[in-house]
Amino acid sequence: MMFTPKREYFYLVAGLPDLILDEGKVKLSAADLKREWLQDIHPEDFRLVEELFRKYDNKNLLNLLMKNGREFDQRGNYSLDFLEEQVKEPTENILPYMREFILFFKSDLSGETVKSREIVLEELFFKYLTSLNNSFLKNWFSLQLNMGNVLTALNCRQHKLPVEPQMIGHNFVVENILRSNARDFGLIQDFPEIEQILAAWDNGNMLEREKALDLMRWQWIDENTFFNYFTIERLLAFLIQLEITERWLLLDREEGERLFRELLKNLGKSYELPDEFELKKTISK
Repeated sequence: MMFTPKREYFYLVAGLPDLILDEGKVKLSAADLKREWLQDIHPEDFRLVEELFRKYDNKNLLNLLMKNGREFDQRGNYSLDFLEEQVKEPTENILPYMREFILFFKSDLSGETVKSREIVLEELFFKYLTSLNNSFLKNWFSLQLNMGNVLTALNCRQHKLPVEPQMIGHNFVVENILRSNARDFGLIQDFPEIEQILAAWDNGNMLEREKALDLMRWQWIDENTFFNYFTIERLLAFLIQLEITERWLLLDREEGERLFRELLKNLGKSYELPDEFELKKTISK
């Protein structure tokens, strides 16, 4: 099998600080950057960028089906007109998991399924995400799925609520959650991140708990893109971390600004290429 080298976006990565900064302040959001990159990123790679905004499509789709009149979120990939047409009659032009959900929703008008419609959509969504043909995104979304299920299980345990109807998907994490009464659900060997999740959960301060969980996500991203200097993975990682930063700028300005400085520092490191990267460039000439 022939190895296909990844596309590299040298100028795009190098230009990020100028693109997002305006007198030291955030100028562009993650959604703005996505629009900026449309003409600069190869179509196959841009489809990976779109996956990070699919959650807004889900939100818009659910709101239209529920007819709750909530404002349409412009950060999604699909337009309002397109989704309205799909809600009437889903076609092959929409992603299969969304088409499946629309048909499910219409067949379940009574809402009597064991799991809520929101969770059914999340299950279809994560099944789609964890089958993506990009190891970084696939592993990132798997982490998000597992973290979400563990946190939900801890919340259910604390409030003595049934766990199974709240679980998304059915993998080894869910299996352990449903059968184990141990504090760590017996996951310490197969899901080492459980230690950090439990440590964060033990913090009674909700804001501090969220900070610890986002720090865990941030570190995971750094570790899993360490050797992705100018590839699409570097841009995907930047978008995810920028969204985390945006959230903290709203929740806690000081923490948001700290994360933003960290984001810029990470970009600076990207330009200081390790010796092995320079060696590869020399060999390839």
